[in-house]
Amino acid sequence: MNRYRQALLFLTGLIITGIGLAWYLFVTPIGVPILMYHKISYDNNIYSIRPDLFDNQMQYLAGNGFTAISLAQLADGLTGKSTLPAKPIVITFDDGYEDNFTTALPILEKYGLRGAVFIAVDKVGQPGYLSWDQIQVMQNRRTDIGSHTLSHTALTTLDSAQWEQEVKNSKLELEQRLQKPATFLAYPHGKFSSDMFGYLKQVGYTGAFSGITGLNSQGTSLYALNRISVLGPKLGVWDFRIQLAKANIASLLKKI
Repeated sequence: MNRYRQALLFLTGLIITGIGLAWYLFVTPIGVPILMYHKISYDNNIYSIRPDLFDNQMQYLAGNGFTAISLAQLADGLTGKSTLPAKPIVITFDDGYEDNFTTALPILEKYGLRGAVFIAVDKVGQPGYLSWDQIQVMQNRRTDIGSHTLSHTALTTLDSAQWEQEVKNSKLELEQRLQKPATFLAYPHGKFSSDMFGYLKQVGYTGAFSGITGLNSQGTSLYALNRISVLGPKLGVWDFRIQLAKANIASLLKKI
């Protein structure tokens, strides 16, 4: 009987520990998650999330106490200049697809959330991409606008003169068109080198977003911010929660 009770207590302890770990990983982020989307459409490809599923994901965030913060709030929070809310999150979109305006923005506003769109400047006005008027409207409706370079070419494939032109001229074009500083960059294809950080700071970028999975906390380089890539046209809420948990795990492993 003694052994039976001991085994039962041990098993109970494992279950409680498992529940606690699951709660920690699935509910309590250990840093700031930054979500990376592309298209919100019914296109059947890995870079598209169906509008109904995107709605479910945003409903989950709003219903579970997440606060969507601006890029400036993120930078200030990570550098200790201000205090972030209890469960901050950043919602980003790469490339500048038109459905970010027609589909994603109304869903974000429905749940009181905000986002950030990184524009591949040479694609503006092309079929399927945002126009300058739409980008301006999004900016006026609490959407941060950042650079995704001119041509969307991976910067690590270019020589220094080429990638410097990509990041500088895209910034200047955005600022001229929108009459507001463009101080954040998303690296095309998530590719970057630490050698780029000094130049980005020199030309006026506050931070840059990578394709590395994980969360962000004080000590994370503002020029190598981690993101969670939300991929797959059939990504339901549980898959979405698992992706958040995986980012939590990746961040925990980095601290070991």
